[in-house]
Order: sequence, then C-alpha cells, then structure tokens
Amino acid sequence: MELKEIRRAFTIKPGSDPPDSTPEDLSVMSRFNSFSLHESKGSEKQTTKITSSSEEHVSRQQQTLELTGYRRIRTVGQGSFGVAILYERRSDGQQVVMKQIALNDLTVPERKMAMNEVEVFSQLHHPNIIAYHGSSVRGELLLIEMEYADGGTLAQLLAERSHGEPLPERFVLNIFEQLVSAISYMHSQSILHRDLKTANVFLHGRGTVKVGDFGISKIINTKVHAQTVLGTPYYFSPEMCEGKVYDEKSDIWALGCILGEMCCLKKAFTATNLSELVTKIMTAEYVPLPGGYSDSLRHVLALMFRIDPTARPSASELLQYWIPLVYRKLGTTERLLPFSYSDFQNVSGCLIAAKQGLPVEAKLSTNRTDSYPGSTVLITDNSSKMVPMERTVLYQLHSFGTSSSMAPLHLPPTLNIRSVATRGQHFVAVMEDGSVYSWGEGHNGQLGHDALETWHHIPMRIEAIKQYRIVGATVGEGFTILQTDTGTLLSCGDNSHGCLGHGNKNALLVPKPIVKLDGSPVVQVSSGTTHVLALTESGLVYSWGSSSHGALALGKRITVALEPERVILPQLVQNAREVYAGPDCTILITRQDDCYCCGSNAGNRLGLGRKVLGTNTLRRVPLDIGRQKIVAVSVEATHAAFLLESGYLVTLGDNAHGQRGAGHRLQLSQPTIVGQLKSRFIVNVKTSQTYTVATTDDNCVVLWGTRMGTPDDGTGNTSDTFDRNNNAERPCLATIANNTVALANILTSIYKHETILDPTDILALYTSKDQQDRDLYVKLLDVHPLPHSILVLVKTNCPLV
Repeated sequence: MELKEIRRAFTIKPGSDPPDSTPEDLSVMSRFNSFSLHESKGSEKQTTKITSSSEEHVSRQQQTLELTGYRRIRTVGQGSFGVAILYERRSDGQQVVMKQIALNDLTVPERKMAMNEVEVFSQLHHPNIIAYHGSSVRGELLLIEMEYADGGTLAQLLAERSHGEPLPERFVLNIFEQLVSAISYMHSQSILHRDLKTANVFLHGRGTVKVGDFGISKIINTKVHAQTVLGTPYYFSPEMCEGKVYDEKSDIWALGCILGEMCCLKKAFTATNLSELVTKIMTAEYVPLPGGYSDSLRHVLALMFRIDPTARPSASELLQYWIPLVYRKLGTTERLLPFSYSDFQNVSGCLIAAKQGLPVEAKLSTNRTDSYPGSTVLITDNSSKMVPMERTVLYQLHSFGTSSSMAPLHLPPTLNIRSVATRGQHFVAVMEDGSVYSWGEGHNGQLGHDALETWHHIPMRIEAIKQYRIVGATVGEGFTILQTDTGTLLSCGDNSHGCLGHGNKNALLVPKPIVKLDGSPVVQVSSGTTHVLALTESGLVYSWGSSSHGALALGKRITVALEPERVILPQLVQNAREVYAGPDCTILITRQDDCYCCGSNAGNRLGLGRKVLGTNTLRRVPLDIGRQKIVAVSVEATHAAFLLESGYLVTLGDNAHGQRGAGHRLQLSQPTIVGQLKSRFIVNVKTSQTYTVATTDDNCVVLWGTRMGTPDDGTGNTSDTFDRNNNAERPCLATIANNTVALANILTSIYKHETILDPTDILALYTSKDQQDRDLYVKLLDVHPLPHSILVLVKTNCPLV
C-alpha cells in the first residue's frame, strides 16, 4: 500500500485554536491519531472532508461565477480548501489563477487558515514565489488572485519521469537553488512555510521555479516557535513528529525531502504505514541518492537531514556557501542525462582550456561538454541543413591552483548579451533586445524587481522597464543606473548618498527616469561606490552622489549632490570623450587623448604622489604614453590600469598584492607598462581589489595578483575535507556568528589566498581543430573579477554536439 498525502482533520471546537501537543503528555504516534490515509491516482493532492451537498453547491457556484473583466478558461487544480481556476484578464490578456474558497463550508480554524494565506501571500514579493495580485470576497467565496505558472508542478514532473533515468545534477541544482532562494527570503521576513512539498512547487515554461500554497504558513511575530503539526507527513521533521517546538529549520528538512525526491524520483522517506514513516523520519533513515550524483551533493543532503535542527544549515548558508560549492565540484564525474526541460547555456563544440603556468601548446580540454535536448542554439534553413546560431554566454570561472571550472549562468539562451555591470555584490546584464536581467544582493531594491531581496541567485528580467530599450548599465553600492537608447537614465536602489539623482534620498524599488537630465541625451554613464558620472551628447559632464575626497569634481565645498550637477571643466579639459568612475575617484579622457583625474589618490592609484591624499579639482594623470589613445580604464581600491590602443597595459598605484604585474610585490612610484605582456595584444582589462585580469586577442584570460579560492584536493589544503571524509562536519556558521575569531577561522579554512606575481593564462578559448566547419568560432568578449571567481562573457556560433 502506498502512502498518500494527508491533512489533519480538525475536531476542535469553533473559535478555539488548534491545540499544541507536547511530548510530556502524548506519545509520538498519538500525535497522529487525527490523520488518515487516502488513496489517489496521478498527481498527489490534498483533500478535506466536504459533504456531497456542499460539493454540489460549491461546484455549481464555481461553474456559474463570472468575474467582470476576466474570461474563465479552465479549472487547474484542487487546493487545500477550494479550487484554483485559470482566468484571462481582459485588460492586458494576462493569465491569472483565481483560488476560490467556500467560506461557509469551513470550520473556524480552517477559515483562519484561509485568511492567513491572504495575509502571508500579500507580504511576499520574490521572483521565486507565486505573485499575489489581490483578494476579495464574492458572496460565500473568498477569491485570491495569483500568478499562473504554466509548467505544472514539480510533483507532476517527477511523476512523469518516475520510471525514467535520474535527473541531471545540474538541473536538480538549478531547481533547488531557486527554491532555497525563495525560502531564504521567507525566513528573512520571519515567515515559515510549513508545507513545503513538490506539489507546492510550480514551474514556468521558461525555467523559473515558484513556491506557492501558503495556507498554513506561519508569521512569527514573537520568539515563541510554532508548535502546530500541520502539512504532509512525508515532509515532517523529527521535531514536528515529537511535538517539540520547531522553527525555520523544519523548512530546511522539507527542502531536503524535495532535493532527495528530485534525485531518487521517489519520496526521501518511504514506508508502508504511518508508524514506519515516523520511525524513519526520527532516525533520518532516508533513501540514499543513486549513483552518478556528486559526493558534495550527498554531503549537503546529509546536513539538511541532521536530526538536531541546530546542526542543519540555514537557507542563507545553503545559498551563499553550500550550493556554490556543489556547483564548483561538478566536473568530469557529472552525469550528462537527457532531459527536455532545460534552460542552460554553454559553449559546446568548443574546447575550454585552463592553464596554470603551462606552455600555450599544453591546453587542457574542458571539464564537460554539455548537450541538452530542446536547446535553441541550432536553427534550420530551407535546405534542412543545421546552421549554427550566434549567441553569447556568461560563465562563472572558478580557478585556483591547478583546479579550474566554468559554469554558465542561467540567462535566456535565445537572447544575446550586450554588456554586464557588477560591483561584486549585485549583477546586471543588458541584452541586445533592450531587456535587462539582474541578480545578486537586493536588500536595497537595486535589482529593480519591486522587492527587497537578501540575495537572488537566478537572473530575472526587470519587468518594470519593458517600455524602454536599455543599451547600457552601471552599478554602485546598492544602486543601479540604466541607460536607454534615447539617452535617458533610469535609477533604482539605495539613495542614502543621493546616487539615484532625483533630488532626494528616497530609495526606489523599480527604475525611474532622472528628470534633471531630460533634454540632455547621455552617451556614457559610469558609477563609483557612491557617485555617478554622465557624459552627454553635447560633451557636457554631470556628476551626483557623495564624495568626501572630491570625486564629484564640483569643488572643495560640494561633497553631496542629490541630482545631476554640471561639472565646470577647466579650459584645458574641454571636449571630454569618456568618463570613468572608480571607488571615490573620477577619471576623464579628452578628445585630445589627455587624461585628467580628481578624488581619492589611495595607494597613489592616480599617480599624484604617495603624499597626496587626493584632489578636489581635475588634475592631469602623469602617464608618459606619448600620443597613444587610451581605450579602457579600470580603477579599484588602491590601483588602476590603463589600456592603450597599441595593446600595451599601464598600471599605477599599490603593488602589495602583486596586482601591478611587475613580477614582485615591491612598491612602484611611477606608472609602468606590464612588461611580460608586451609581446601580446591586450583587448580588455579589469581590476579587482587585490588582482588584475585582462583578455588577449587570442582568446586568453590573463591574471596576476592575489586571488581567493577553494583549492583542489591535490594542493594539500584541507578546506574541502568533507569530500574526502563525509563524516567531517563544518561548524554551523550561526553558532559562531558572534565570535569574530572563530568566524574568521572558518572563512580562512574555506578560502585560501594565492599570489601570482607573473601574468599567467588561467583560461583559453578556441574552436576545436577537428571541427569540419571552418566558420565556427568562439570569441572572448569581457571579464568581470569577483572576490572568489571571474565572470567571463563569450560570443560564439558553435553548435551543441
């Protein structure tokens, strides 16, 4: 007999709250006396006892209910206390789901649950949570309007594949990461879901995962933990089974159940009766993952299934440490299993070589060449010949010691990427069609999704700016600036420094136009940490934001500008060609190829002398480059790099980390050319706090300085001991968060420092020599250094193999 999902039958008196059982007066199994088993076929659904007459009454009412402004399409599912019906909104043609709950057929506790769903739903705004559009009462029905997920549920997907091959690990991680992102956001809002299961995970056809069904979610307004046992027994945690107090770690257990179910294609805890199920849960006797999944994933699942809830990782820890680590560990052992529901991009058909001090000829092949059916990479012409379609892919490159791996970010595979902007905390990708996707840290609203998000891992389109065609973007500390094809600037995010340019300090959750620049089309925009520069079509320069070191170029007395102010350029600095904003400094290039600067001279990055702290007025940068044109500038905390049209690279500033590329860590007082790269043509350069990365015309990524990373097993370090010894336990970060020394030791054990004094190739991209089609190519477009990895933007027309 197969266990089916069950819901507790309420037998308490009207008006009273559900009683909380305690281990002192009830045995474990006595807590489940009010549960019953139900047999059903197809996808699993929750059921409640409703009389036949009530069912007929509700059914008639639902069939005859017509909503003004909506066109009914069909019934899409049975919810906890009602039905979900799909409608089309006549005003904009958008499909929405209307959850209809018959209030008269509910007991008082059930009615509280229905209203609780509205209360919780209205407070949640996250890209991986079903969106709430509103609610109303129509006669005896409570109507909850919500977003429609057209891909069905995860339970349906797994049921259809139950007798097939296991899902690819990267696909499982993609879904799991989105789920954890949603739960991490809920927990940051002091909300427990309490009914996480595959039937409450909804899928969009474009690959986005949405969490729904908040009927029994709990808003924690006090420190008293929820004790009511509700939900589905398959996903119960041990503390719920015992009647102990429970908190957000029970949601983590349920996430583990979902992860195990995706890998095993069956419930993580299986049993023939309820008593056996509870016993297995309380002893964490879960179904082991099948062969083909990584040891890292197994370890993470084991952490989530710790019987002691305090030993389980938080959702935030899963997002920020464990999931990225599992991604990084995916390599040659990853199973490449066919699956039609995919949204992954890659450069298959091309070889990706990671080099660590090896000669150019000794290039290593890529760790993996993915091939997923359903890709849009290939198109067919009239002669039925497969023609490669040009596309761009954004990779995250992890490289440390002899270990190197790349993983594509989940951006739409059919859209080409125009540019990427990041300051290491949040990320913005501008697409060729004018759309914009953002991800990363969003607690200031800088992602533009009309929500405050602790961290969002999956790139999501900024829907609020669909009417604009965006051609450029720049980001600062907690804010985003977007440039349209007409020269208008839009801004959103933190405004405590006035960086949004709206004349006030009010934060914005969605991008809005900067009115002060109306009539002055902007051709270039650049942002520092807390200030912004804009160059107009007529050659005027504007600045706004905050700077105590004169980066605004508005004079000694002006340190804050809440809206764009024109920079009065000296006579010698007329005809500005480009502007670059570094952390609290400004660099301006004239049409005569002269370079001027103002702001902080930290580390002597502006070349003004180590005794000069900065300048409030524009001063010439002492670059002895003749009349060569400067084609790119990158400035970081204590050093800067200038790329010349000849392909030479000039560096200034601090060299304590070897970031100047001089082959040593000694201080350099003057700007110097990176000598070891003179024989190569550099096409792009980006600086990070402790290292510099450049790209060459032969598709290589070159790095020098000090970087952080997680070494592989061969380096002799112990940061990845859990892969070699699954019994090794990493201390819970939550338990040592208030101990600075302990936390520093943990982070040091995870990430190691590695200094590369001589510029070294860490990545080479080239088209395989055995390709029959000579027209295939792969081109390295851009790089963006991050503390522990590098974003690599690649353009290619190589087809999937």
